[in-house]
Amino acid sequence: VNIFARVAPLHKLRIVQQLIKKGDVVAVTGDGVNDTPALKAAHIGVAMGKGGTDAAKENADMIVADDNFASIFSAVKEGRVVFDNIRKVTLFLLSTGLAQILLIFSSLLLLMLLPLLPAMILWLNLVTNGLQDVALAFEPGEKGVIGRPPRHRQEPVISRLMAERLIIIGIVIAAGTLYVFTWALNQGYGIDQARTIALTTIVLFQLFNVFNVRSETASIFQIPLLSNKLLFFSVVASIIAQLGIVYLPAMQFVFRTAPMTLQDWLLSTLVAISVLAVVEIEKVLRRVFAAKQLEIIPTLRKRE
Repeated sequence: VNIFARVAPLHKLRIVQQLIKKGDVVAVTGDGVNDTPALKAAHIGVAMGKGGTDAAKENADMIVADDNFASIFSAVKEGRVVFDNIRKVTLFLLSTGLAQILLIFSSLLLLMLLPLLPAMILWLNLVTNGLQDVALAFEPGEKGVIGRPPRHRQEPVISRLMAERLIIIGIVIAAGTLYVFTWALNQGYGIDQARTIALTTIVLFQLFNVFNVRSETASIFQIPLLSNKLLFFSVVASIIAQLGIVYLPAMQFVFRTAPMTLQDWLLSTLVAISVLAVVEIEKVLRRVFAAKQLEIIPTLRKRE
């Protein structure tokens, strides 16, 4: 039975209890005293703000101020967008943080000079990361966000997909930065110039990576570049700030950096863009695997 009409208060409560017993997440809307048992028993009790009784409002978890069910729909959609953006910010920050840890740890294992100084790591976390994670919080909802099935209540913020991608991105950024640092030393560059190239490379890695995390499944080519203008301008601001730390004498003195040549910039950019290619390939493989699973499931059902 899917529809119940003219239900008594006791039966409303029993319906909610049975749905919860099945494992469903239950929301109940109501406005009268007779709705209070069901409102209290549900996971989310929603009372009407205009026509609702005081008893219904006191036992509800949420009050709809305009008594409009469309407002509930909008709240569900906005909640999904907010949760998605929390995941995107988390993936961005953890992947870049893991990359820095792997970079320093690898250099210690290889008995190399440190590619980054503590002041440079602070620069990465406060100036570059700090701009992008704020901008990601304002990322607009992805296409079809309301058409997705509800996520499980116990699903963690860091899903299995995120954890796997986190490791992949961390390894790519760490390996690319260490390669550039080693290349610079082998070319006879001074330690300050080699560290400057390594710092620039990891900054560019982060700027490219921020476009990767805008969607867990969609390609970056399917998302308009200016759909989040704040993110775009934050990337531009980070590039300008990085130019300042490389070429301004005062910044060079504080962070022990040195000017970079055009060749150095080209190498750093080519290495950093590899994170886009790797994640795009990973997304394609996941989509192909998911499509094959959808093809296999009907065949298995027919055999059963």
